Formats: sequence, structure tokens, C-alpha cells
Amino acid sequence: MGKIGDNSKGVAGGDDDKMVVQQVKEAGVTLRYPMLTENNYGVWAVKMKIFMRAQGVWAAVVSKGDVDEKMDQMALAAIVQAVPEAMVLAISEVETAKKVWKALEEMHAGEERVKKARVQTLKRRLDGMYMNESENISDFALKVTTMVNEIRSLGTKVEDITVVEKLLHSVTDKFGPLISTIEQWGNVEEMSVTETIGRLRAFEESSKGRSREKEMVPQLLVASAEKRLTRAEWEALVAEEKRSGNGSSSSNVGEKKYRGKFDKSKIDCRKCGEFGHFADECDAVKAAKAVAQLAIADQEPTLL
Repeated sequence: MGKIGDNSKGVAGGDDDKMVVQQVKEAGVTLRYPMLTENNYGVWAVKMKIFMRAQGVWAAVVSKGDVDEKMDQMALAAIVQAVPEAMVLAISEVETAKKVWKALEEMHAGEERVKKARVQTLKRRLDGMYMNESENISDFALKVTTMVNEIRSLGTKVEDITVVEKLLHSVTDKFGPLISTIEQWGNVEEMSVTETIGRLRAFEESSKGRSREKEMVPQLLVASAEKRLTRAEWEALVAEEKRSGNGSSSSNVGEKKYRGKFDKSKIDCRKCGEFGHFADECDAVKAAKAVAQLAIADQEPTLL
């Protein structure tokens, strides 16, 4: 059996903060001890158990009786090679591999409990997360995926199908037609998270277009019911109203529709079709005049 340290190598670069690997060649197989970190104790313990078994020293950790001193020291050396230097100082007073292993287990057992509690908290938040009416799908999807990624970073697996179903079942009712179509004609289990978000965003954009069209219908109906006047017609009515109102009584004050400032909200431009201004105030007309003036100015030197 090869001794620990006979074929030891550090990670390239010589940086003490990087993972240090102890290589032990047994029957042509190179064993590389993983370095223990703050978040990998579970995987680290499994790997160390397998490697120490292959090396023939795992019995020093699990044996209930006396252990050969050489085996115990080799097991202890294997563990020490796979922990950070700061932790080596913390276990330096422990004399056997079994006690060192137990100390590391207790040291990280608390961290695992905290991690599991954090995962449960995040899962409850995710379950209670629903899209608001004032929220867009991009913002809501970002919140969901951020929560999922945080759960995954704690070592808990979250399948894509879980995220897809969460998105489909937590959006507002306006996405109902799309959800029904996907569930009836699509294979939800094969949809990716990005594809789901893309479909929801596309439906949201198309819904915005339909909403704008619906909002325009009442405006068009009101505008068509109102009498459409040019500036000259409006000024003539105001002048006539002023002339006829000098001797009028207070009973017909409510009938004076045109006196005072123009209510331009009901005036439609004869140039661009938009409401709120006369044709001679239209920005499109002003822009055209400005372009024409520039063209004339450019031609004047040539004419001279």
C-alpha cells in the first residue's frame, strides 16, 4: 500500500486557498481527495468514504474496537489532507481519525440544518408567489427564477417542469386562453422555462394591442357623435353667441357651448386624423414646412 505523502501534489499555481489534492496510486488508480468547503460537506463525506475504503483505512473511522495505529494515522492523514488549513487548527488536538471524523460531522450538521430550514422557507415563498395585475410577465418570471436558483444553490434539486407549472398556474386570468391552449395541445412536460416565458411574453404583447383597440372604440364613437368643426366655423359660432348673448337672460346660460376657450379634445385634425388640435397646428404640417424651407435654403446659393 502506498503511503500518504509519497505521491502528493498541490493544485497548479501553488495557491494555498485553492483545493489541495492528495494523490495515492493504488493498482494504477489515482485517488484525488476533495477539499472540504462551506457548502459541500454531504458530497465530500461520501467521496472520502469511498476513497478511504479503496485505500483500506475506512475501518479506522467506523470500527467500534481498537484500531491498528498505523491504519489510524494513515486515515487521519487522509482526512487532514482534505480539509482547509483553518479547520486543521480546529481539530489539531483530536488524536484519532474516528474522533476527527465525528468532530467534522458535528461541525457541519448544524450548517446542514440551517440550509434545510432556508430551503423550506424559500419553497413556501415560491408556493405563495402570484402575479399582480399591475405586474408584467418579465418581472414576475424574474422573481420566480431568482427564487428557484437560490433554492438550487442550497443543494436542492428543482425540476424545470416544476418551474414551468408554477409560471403557468400563477399568472393573472388574462393569460387563461393561452394556458388552456398549451395544456390542451402542447406537451407541458417537454417545455423549457425559457420557452414558457417567451410564450407568455408574446401573448402579453398581443393582448396590449387588443386592449388599445378596445379603448379607441368608445373614443371614436363619441367623436363621431360630436359635431366636427373647423377653426373658422368654431370662431363664427363663438362670435354669434357673444352677439346674441348680450341681452339674454340667465336661463339660457347652459346652452352656450362655445363661449371661452376651445375644447380641442373633440377636434380632429384634417391632416393627421388625431384629436386635440386644428390642421394648422398639426406637427406633421409644421415638420413638412420646415423640410420645405430647408430645401429652399439649400437651393438659394445654386440659384444665385
